[in-house]
Amino acid sequence: MTKSLFDVLKELDSLVDFSRAKLQWDILIILATKGPSSTTEISQTINTSRKSIIDAIRKLVDKELVTKVKHDIYGLSDKGKELWNKIDSVLNIEVINGNNHKGQSKDEDILALENLSQYFYLINLSKMITINHDGLSLDKAARELGVSRQTLKYYLELFEEKKLFRVIGKRTHFKKNIYKCVLMNEGKRLLFRLPEFTKMKNNLPLKLLLRLTNSYTLEMANVKVMGFILISLPLLMYFRDQLGLIELPWLYAVIFLALLSVFAQILSR
Repeated sequence: MTKSLFDVLKELDSLVDFSRAKLQWDILIILATKGPSSTTEISQTINTSRKSIIDAIRKLVDKELVTKVKHDIYGLSDKGKELWNKIDSVLNIEVINGNNHKGQSKDEDILALENLSQYFYLINLSKMITINHDGLSLDKAARELGVSRQTLKYYLELFEEKKLFRVIGKRTHFKKNIYKCVLMNEGKRLLFRLPEFTKMKNNLPLKLLLRLTNSYTLEMANVKVMGFILISLPLLMYFRDQLGLIELPWLYAVIFLALLSVFAQILSR
Protein backbone atom coordinates (compact mmCIF):
# COMPACT_ATOMS: atom_id res chain seq x y z
CA MET A 1 0.00 0.00 0.00
CA THR A 2 1.30 3.48 -0.87
CA LYS A 3 2.50 5.44 2.12
CA SER A 4 0.67 8.65 2.98
CA LEU A 5 2.45 11.99 3.13
CA PHE A 6 2.22 11.90 6.94
CA ASP A 7 3.86 8.45 7.14
CA VAL A 8 6.71 9.49 4.84
CA LEU A 9 7.34 12.76 6.70
CA LYS A 10 7.32 10.90 10.02
CA GLU A 11 9.94 8.47 8.71
CA LEU A 12 12.06 11.31 7.33
CA ASP A 13 11.82 13.24 10.61
CA SER A 14 13.30 10.23 12.42
CA LEU A 15 16.39 10.52 10.18
CA VAL A 16 16.77 14.31 10.11
CA ASP A 17 14.88 16.26 12.78
CA PHE A 18 12.82 18.90 10.92
CA SER A 19 12.60 21.25 13.90
CA ARG A 20 16.34 21.29 14.72
CA ALA A 21 18.09 20.63 11.43
CA LYS A 22 16.81 23.15 8.89
CA LEU A 23 20.36 23.80 7.68
CA GLN A 24 20.90 20.08 7.06
CA TRP A 25 17.71 19.96 5.00
CA ASP A 26 18.83 23.00 3.00
CA ILE A 27 22.10 21.22 2.22
CA LEU A 28 20.31 18.02 1.20
CA ILE A 29 18.02 19.99 -1.13
CA ILE A 30 21.00 21.73 -2.77
CA LEU A 31 22.92 18.47 -3.27
CA ALA A 32 19.81 16.75 -4.64
CA THR A 33 18.92 19.48 -7.11
CA LYS A 34 22.37 20.78 -8.11
CA GLY A 35 24.50 17.67 -7.75
CA PRO A 36 27.92 17.47 -6.02
CA SER A 37 28.93 20.91 -4.68
CA SER A 38 31.71 22.43 -2.61
CA THR A 39 31.16 23.82 0.89
CA THR A 40 31.92 27.32 -0.41
CA GLU A 41 29.30 27.02 -3.13
CA ILE A 42 26.68 25.72 -0.67
CA SER A 43 27.56 28.53 1.74
CA GLN A 44 27.02 31.17 -0.94
CA THR A 45 23.77 29.58 -2.13
CA ILE A 46 22.02 29.66 1.26
CA ASN A 47 23.90 32.70 2.63
CA THR A 48 25.33 30.91 5.66
CA SER A 49 28.87 30.84 7.02
CA ARG A 50 31.14 28.14 5.63
CA LYS A 51 31.93 26.95 9.16
CA SER A 52 28.22 26.27 9.81
CA ILE A 53 27.99 24.41 6.49
CA ILE A 54 31.00 22.23 7.35
CA ASP A 55 29.52 21.40 10.78
CA ALA A 56 26.16 20.49 9.24
CA ILE A 57 27.78 18.38 6.52
CA ARG A 58 29.83 16.54 9.15
CA LYS A 59 26.56 15.55 10.87
CA LEU A 60 25.07 14.45 7.55
CA VAL A 61 28.19 12.36 6.85
CA ASP A 62 27.81 10.74 10.30
CA LYS A 63 24.19 9.90 9.38
CA GLU A 64 25.51 8.42 6.08
CA LEU A 65 23.28 10.75 4.05
CA VAL A 66 26.15 12.68 2.45
CA THR A 67 29.51 11.47 1.22
CA LYS A 68 32.74 13.21 0.24
CA VAL A 69 33.20 13.01 -3.53
CA LYS A 70 36.60 14.66 -3.94
CA HIS A 71 38.58 17.47 -2.32
CA ASP A 72 36.02 19.83 -0.73
CA ILE A 73 33.08 18.52 -2.79
CA TYR A 74 30.20 16.57 -1.29
CA GLY A 75 27.24 14.71 -2.79
CA LEU A 76 24.35 12.54 -1.70
CA SER A 77 25.27 9.02 -0.60
CA ASP A 78 23.18 5.99 -1.60
CA LYS A 79 21.28 6.36 1.65
CA GLY A 80 20.81 10.07 0.95
CA LYS A 81 19.44 9.33 -2.52
CA GLU A 82 17.11 6.74 -1.00
CA LEU A 83 15.91 9.36 1.47
CA TRP A 84 15.31 11.85 -1.31
CA ASN A 85 13.44 9.27 -3.37
CA LYS A 86 11.02 8.90 -0.46
CA ILE A 87 10.41 12.64 -0.61
CA ASP A 88 10.01 12.31 -4.37
CA SER A 89 7.40 9.58 -3.88
CA VAL A 90 5.03 12.10 -2.29
CA LEU A 91 6.22 15.44 -3.65
CA ASN A 92 7.46 14.35 -7.11
CA ILE A 93 10.89 16.01 -6.80
CA GLU A 94 13.71 14.73 -9.04
CA VAL A 95 17.11 13.86 -7.65
CA ILE A 96 20.37 14.33 -9.48
CA ASN A 97 21.97 10.97 -10.13
CA GLY A 98 25.17 10.46 -12.10
CA ASN A 99 24.52 6.75 -12.74
CA ASN A 100 23.00 5.42 -15.96
CA HIS A 101 19.40 4.25 -15.88
CA LYS A 102 18.51 0.82 -17.16
CA GLY A 103 17.95 0.86 -20.88
CA GLN A 104 19.55 4.31 -21.31
CA SER A 105 22.55 4.85 -23.51
CA LYS A 106 25.51 6.95 -22.43
CA ASP A 107 24.34 9.88 -24.58
CA GLU A 108 20.80 9.72 -23.18
CA ASP A 109 22.16 9.73 -19.63
CA ILE A 110 24.16 12.92 -20.17
CA LEU A 111 21.32 14.63 -22.00
CA ALA A 112 18.61 13.51 -19.54
CA LEU A 113 16.79 16.29 -17.68
CA GLU A 114 17.78 14.79 -14.34
CA ASN A 115 21.38 15.66 -15.22
CA LEU A 116 20.82 19.41 -15.61
CA SER A 117 23.85 20.02 -13.42
CA GLN A 118 26.08 17.95 -15.73
CA TYR A 119 24.44 19.56 -18.79
CA PHE A 120 25.25 23.06 -17.48
CA TYR A 121 28.92 22.28 -16.90
CA LEU A 122 29.25 20.23 -20.10
CA ILE A 123 27.96 23.07 -22.28
CA ASN A 124 29.95 25.83 -20.58
CA LEU A 125 33.23 23.91 -20.35
CA SER A 126 32.87 22.83 -23.99
CA LYS A 127 32.35 26.43 -25.09
CA MET A 128 35.40 27.59 -23.16
CA ILE A 129 37.59 24.77 -24.46
CA THR A 130 36.47 25.30 -28.06
CA ILE A 131 37.08 29.06 -28.07
CA ASN A 132 40.19 29.21 -25.87
CA HIS A 133 42.75 27.10 -27.69
CA ASP A 134 45.57 28.53 -25.56
CA GLY A 135 44.26 26.90 -22.39
CA LEU A 136 41.67 27.21 -19.66
CA SER A 137 42.18 28.92 -16.30
CA LEU A 138 39.92 27.19 -13.77
CA ASP A 139 40.08 30.18 -11.42
CA LYS A 140 38.88 32.56 -14.11
CA ALA A 141 36.28 30.12 -15.48
CA ALA A 142 34.89 29.44 -11.99
CA ARG A 143 34.67 33.17 -11.26
CA GLU A 144 32.75 33.87 -14.48
CA LEU A 145 30.35 30.95 -13.93
CA GLY A 146 29.84 31.87 -10.27
CA VAL A 147 30.94 28.48 -8.90
CA SER A 148 33.89 27.28 -6.86
CA ARG A 149 37.14 26.18 -8.48
CA GLN A 150 36.89 22.77 -6.79
CA THR A 151 33.43 22.17 -8.28
CA LEU A 152 34.57 23.12 -11.77
CA LYS A 153 37.66 20.90 -11.49
CA TYR A 154 35.46 18.01 -10.34
CA TYR A 155 33.27 18.26 -13.46
CA LEU A 156 36.29 18.67 -15.74
CA GLU A 157 37.74 15.44 -14.33
CA LEU A 158 34.32 13.77 -14.56
CA PHE A 159 33.98 14.55 -18.27
CA GLU A 160 37.58 13.45 -18.82
CA GLU A 161 36.70 10.09 -17.27
CA LYS A 162 33.71 9.87 -19.63
CA LYS A 163 36.18 10.49 -22.50
CA LEU A 164 34.44 13.72 -23.56
CA PHE A 165 37.45 15.96 -22.83
CA ARG A 166 41.15 15.31 -22.52
CA VAL A 167 43.68 17.42 -20.64
CA ILE A 168 46.78 17.32 -22.83
CA GLY A 169 48.90 19.80 -20.89
CA LYS A 170 49.13 22.02 -17.86
CA ARG A 171 51.22 25.12 -17.28
CA THR A 172 51.48 27.88 -14.70
CA HIS A 173 50.90 31.52 -15.64
CA PHE A 174 51.10 34.21 -12.94
CA LYS A 175 50.68 31.53 -10.24
CA LYS A 176 47.52 30.20 -11.95
CA ASN A 177 47.19 26.75 -13.49
CA ILE A 178 46.23 26.84 -17.17
CA TYR A 179 44.78 23.57 -18.50
CA LYS A 180 45.19 22.78 -22.18
CA CYS A 181 42.10 20.74 -23.08
CA VAL A 182 40.68 19.25 -26.26
CA LEU A 183 37.33 17.71 -27.13
CA MET A 184 37.50 13.97 -27.76
CA ASN A 185 35.61 12.36 -30.65
CA GLU A 186 32.96 11.11 -28.22
CA GLY A 187 32.52 14.65 -26.90
CA LYS A 188 32.28 16.16 -30.38
CA ARG A 189 29.74 13.55 -31.46
CA LEU A 190 27.59 14.30 -28.43
CA LEU A 191 27.93 18.08 -28.40
CA PHE A 192 27.22 18.59 -32.08
CA ARG A 193 23.74 17.22 -31.35
CA LEU A 194 23.05 20.02 -28.87
CA PRO A 195 21.44 23.16 -30.40
CA GLU A 196 23.12 25.48 -27.89
CA PHE A 197 26.60 24.26 -28.80
CA THR A 198 25.86 24.43 -32.54
CA LYS A 199 24.73 28.05 -32.17
CA MET A 200 27.92 28.93 -30.36
CA LYS A 201 30.10 27.19 -32.95
CA ASN A 202 28.56 29.28 -35.76
CA ASN A 203 28.47 32.52 -33.76
CA LEU A 204 31.49 34.43 -35.11
CA PRO A 205 30.61 37.72 -33.33
CA LEU A 206 30.58 35.83 -30.01
CA LYS A 207 33.98 34.24 -30.64
CA LEU A 208 35.50 37.58 -31.61
CA LEU A 209 33.91 39.37 -28.64
CA LEU A 210 35.23 36.81 -26.16
CA ARG A 211 38.70 37.07 -27.67
CA LEU A 212 38.75 40.88 -27.60
CA THR A 213 37.47 41.10 -24.02
CA ASN A 214 39.52 38.13 -22.77
CA SER A 215 36.36 36.51 -21.40
CA TYR A 216 35.00 32.97 -21.18
CA THR A 217 31.26 33.81 -21.15
CA LEU A 218 29.04 36.23 -23.06
CA GLU A 219 27.73 37.67 -19.79
CA MET A 220 31.21 38.64 -18.61
CA ALA A 221 32.10 40.02 -22.05
CA ASN A 222 28.98 42.22 -22.01
CA VAL A 223 29.89 43.52 -18.55
CA LYS A 224 33.36 44.50 -19.79
CA VAL A 225 31.96 46.14 -22.93
CA MET A 226 29.44 48.09 -20.87
CA GLY A 227 32.18 49.20 -18.49
CA PHE A 228 34.37 50.29 -21.41
CA ILE A 229 31.52 52.31 -22.93
CA LEU A 230 30.56 53.95 -19.62
CA ILE A 231 34.16 55.02 -19.05
CA SER A 232 34.89 56.01 -22.66
CA LEU A 233 31.92 58.26 -23.44
CA PRO A 234 32.46 60.76 -20.59
CA LEU A 235 36.21 60.85 -21.35
CA LEU A 236 35.57 61.43 -25.06
CA MET A 237 33.20 64.28 -24.28
CA TYR A 238 35.47 65.87 -21.68
CA PHE A 239 38.71 65.63 -23.67
CA ARG A 240 37.20 66.05 -27.16
CA ASP A 241 39.38 69.08 -27.93
CA GLN A 242 42.60 67.49 -26.68
CA LEU A 243 42.51 63.94 -28.03
CA GLY A 244 43.08 64.87 -31.67
CA LEU A 245 43.68 61.82 -33.88
CA ILE A 246 42.99 59.41 -31.02
CA GLU A 247 39.35 60.47 -30.66
CA LEU A 248 38.02 58.96 -33.90
CA PRO A 249 39.55 55.45 -33.52
CA TRP A 250 38.45 55.42 -29.88
CA LEU A 251 34.88 56.29 -30.86
CA TYR A 252 34.91 53.62 -33.59
CA ALA A 253 36.12 51.06 -31.03
CA VAL A 254 33.21 51.94 -28.72
CA ILE A 255 30.67 51.58 -31.55
CA PHE A 256 32.28 48.38 -32.87
CA LEU A 257 32.27 46.64 -29.47
CA ALA A 258 28.68 47.72 -28.81
CA LEU A 259 27.49 46.32 -32.16
CA LEU A 260 29.56 43.16 -31.71
CA SER A 261 27.93 42.60 -28.32
CA VAL A 262 24.44 43.08 -29.78
CA PHE A 263 25.01 40.66 -32.68
CA ALA A 264 26.62 38.08 -30.39
CA GLN A 265 23.57 38.27 -28.12
CA ILE A 266 21.10 37.96 -31.03
CA LEU A 267 22.87 34.97 -32.59
CA SER A 268 23.04 33.22 -29.21
CA ARG A 269 19.24 33.06 -28.93
